[in-house]
Amino acid sequence: MKKVWIALSLFLALSLALAGCGQQITAEEIVAKMQETVENTQDAHAIVSASVNAQGIELSARAEVWEQSPNRLRAQVLEASEPDLVGTLMVSDGQQGWLYEPNRNRVTVGPVEQIDTPLPQEMLTELQYVIQEMLDASDLELVGEEQVAGQQAYKLTLSPKEGAEQEFLPGNGTATLWVDKEQWIVLKATYEASNLGQGSMEVHSYEMNPGLADDLFTFEIPKGAEVVDVEAQQPTFLTLEEAKAWPAFQVLVPDYVPEGATLIQVFEVQDTIVLGYNHSADASFTIMQGPELIRQMPSGEAQDIDVRGQTATLISDEDLGFTFLNWVENEVTITIAGRIDLEEALQVAESMK
Repeated sequence: MKKVWIALSLFLALSLALAGCGQQITAEEIVAKMQETVENTQDAHAIVSASVNAQGIELSARAEVWEQSPNRLRAQVLEASEPDLVGTLMVSDGQQGWLYEPNRNRVTVGPVEQIDTPLPQEMLTELQYVIQEMLDASDLELVGEEQVAGQQAYKLTLSPKEGAEQEFLPGNGTATLWVDKEQWIVLKATYEASNLGQGSMEVHSYEMNPGLADDLFTFEIPKGAEVVDVEAQQPTFLTLEEAKAWPAFQVLVPDYVPEGATLIQVFEVQDTIVLGYNHSADASFTIMQGPELIRQMPSGEAQDIDVRGQTATLISDEDLGFTFLNWVENEVTITIAGRIDLEEALQVAESMK
């Protein structure tokens, strides 16, 4: 997790304003305004919603967020499309992080940057990163004015700059920002990439410099809660030969992969072996083999198909080029998932040995 999350994304991006009557400000002016805002914002409180529909995953959540400079955070999920996410609480004192899942009565503890967070939060984290990176990688254009959350806002579009060294958004997409005309706060942001998906965030209420208490950024573990040390669950990177010699079960490796596909990493996490492949700027997939307990199904219409003589679960989105295949073979759960078309995923599966 990057140290800045939802609330700070509102306040670090205050500089997306316009200089004069409809004129676009320069990158240098934007950077200067952002730095000035950071220096003048000690803490913040907001209600924010986020949604994501990408790579077969569709989630939305509404959260209350408190942030204190330089990197303290408290965020609690108020509503979510996945009922198990409701009540989830993330707290950071700047170094230590706690992720409390009340439905499981489980607390994940460790360095804040190592704690996995619910997907809408990850999406917003990435969006904040994108907003900051857009200065070097995008063209900014004022396209009008609209009302958002009861406030008049400038509407700006951000698109990839021709010849930029880096992609502005995953999938080379386009973002739209709505900026409060008085407070210069990003009230709403969206992104869309035709071959990836779409996501959005929106501010429903906010307070700047309300004077937050320090104890908001500490967490007392509830009695009886399961405590998970995140540092003990970090992946162990392996060579392919080490994975093939894994003692718990026989690891299968495909003879066939899509043209240009490269095995870029092999690791073990929670008794699962993961093979990661990357074969283009917009396509990658993983093969996971291990206990069934850690499997999480993406959203989408599931169907049963035959794979290697086993009944497999298939979830596929042809428009996004996303495929999820999951089956059990010799008491080992095998999953092929990612941005790979169905026919190639089936060829990969049938070639595994």
